[in-house]
Amino acid sequence: MWWGIAAWPVNGFVENNDFTGKTEIPFCTAASSGIGESGDLLEEMAGTGSWQEGERFGSGSSDADIQEWVDGLDL
Repeated sequence: MWWGIAAWPVNGFVENNDFTGKTEIPFCTAASSGIGESGDLLEEMAGTGSWQEGERFGSGSSDADIQEWVDGLDL
């Protein structure tokens, strides 16, 4: 995550794959940057798929924090 935008390797992956029929839930780790508009920008780049709200985990996030988020996803 760089200043609220996904790193360029992620952009290339999204631009070069078809997400039709798939659900995408972006997540990241970052010491200081928030998730910003990265999910919306990735969804726009992809043009396909069902993109859901993502989550940013800080450097102090525990396994329990992440598991709680995963358990709360409405899949």
